Amino acid sequence: MHNGAAPGVSTAIVAALEDGIGIVVLANADSKALSLRNIILGVAQKAFSSANSSDSPPTNKLTVLRSVMPQHAGVVARADGAGTPPYLDPAGTYYSTGYGTLILCSVHSSSPSCQGVLDDFRAVNKSISPNSTDLFASFNMVWSKHAQFTHTNASKYLIFLGTIYPEGYGKNSTPFSTLAPTTIAQFVVENGKTVGFGFNDSPVSDSTHGGSVEETSQVWFVKEA
Repeated sequence: MHNGAAPGVSTAIVAALEDGIGIVVLANADSKALSLRNIILGVAQKAFSSANSSDSPPTNKLTVLRSVMPQHAGVVARADGAGTPPYLDPAGTYYSTGYGTLILCSVHSSSPSCQGVLDDFRAVNKSISPNSTDLFASFNMVWSKHAQFTHTNASKYLIFLGTIYPEGYGKNSTPFSTLAPTTIAQFVVENGKTVGFGFNDSPVSDSTHGGSVEETSQVWFVKEA
């Protein structure tokens, strides 16, 4: 997404809606995704430590409202360790009429195609935990080649879209990516099994009102395997 900011400016906006607290971070430099994340976590820790003595991680309260990352932004990983609900098994093969087949890989996926995808992500984020609940995919569209799904709460995942260059580009052989938070995916579970997921083009879209997730999502993927 783009908000008309000058090239090289990184922006992140998050909010703890129930507490009425918002955090806006601007960086007049490229490749500062990790720095923005650390600043946000530090500010949130101070804010919630002073207002609430609870030791619960502050990121449990934060919602991404809007984020604009430069083209060399790195992979942003969730820091609070929130796990996927035990009833949700989202890894697998999905199909959408408009987007075709999409394979969501977990860190435990062993197929050759998933190993290649995981190798790409590890090239730019060597600290991916073997216990990570994130999902990773080769999402071949016009403006992106990769997708990372990071669990936020319940059956919702924050989708990062962009392209990973595991061997750099041109004379620069340093791995980098253009991954940036884009929107929220809502998975649907029936009889203990994941049947599909949908998303809209806005990071704050709520597909739970006015119909089922499939009916209200602009993009719907059905799980095939």
